[in-house]
Amino acid sequence: MKTLSYALPRLRTTQLALLGILMALEIVIGRFTFGPASVKVGFTFIVVGLIAKWYGPYWGMIVAFFNDFISTMINGYSYFWGFALSALVGAAIYGFSFYNREHISWARVIITVVLVLVIVNAIMNTLWIVIMGGMADPHAITSLLWVRGVKQIIFLPIQAIILYFFLNHPVLEQMKSRLMMK
Repeated sequence: MKTLSYALPRLRTTQLALLGILMALEIVIGRFTFGPASVKVGFTFIVVGLIAKWYGPYWGMIVAFFNDFISTMINGYSYFWGFALSALVGAAIYGFSFYNREHISWARVIITVVLVLVIVNAIMNTLWIVIMGGMADPHAITSLLWVRGVKQIIFLPIQAIILYFFLNHPVLEQMKSRLMMK
């Protein structure tokens, strides 16, 4: 009789060390963003996608939560639970879409990126900005949503292309096979 297990996959020492390095890399890359606070552009999605592909949704969500907390403290911002929830949802979407796939198709990448950009970036993060900013004016909220929506539309092909080529890169697959062998 088979039973379902919801436990985290066990990690060997090299796998755990690599996960720690990827966590640090995500924090460092997260420091290099540009644009105003309401429409920041960054490239942490690359590391989040790689963690999701190699470690799965559960480890990805744990890493996303801790990295959100650590980077908030490093940047000196006040902590807001909503962005941690956004990080968890984004890591889950990437993880369930990319985990244990040798080759990730264009369709899978595009659908995943659309889900993250719409659900997490456009809807959830805009809601958190509205809550944190105490916005009550419907016109200000609508204009913020439009600006953030246009940013997501512009960033969709950029993020999809970068993720596709980065996650399917043969050198990264060779590194994974060496480091993640069970």
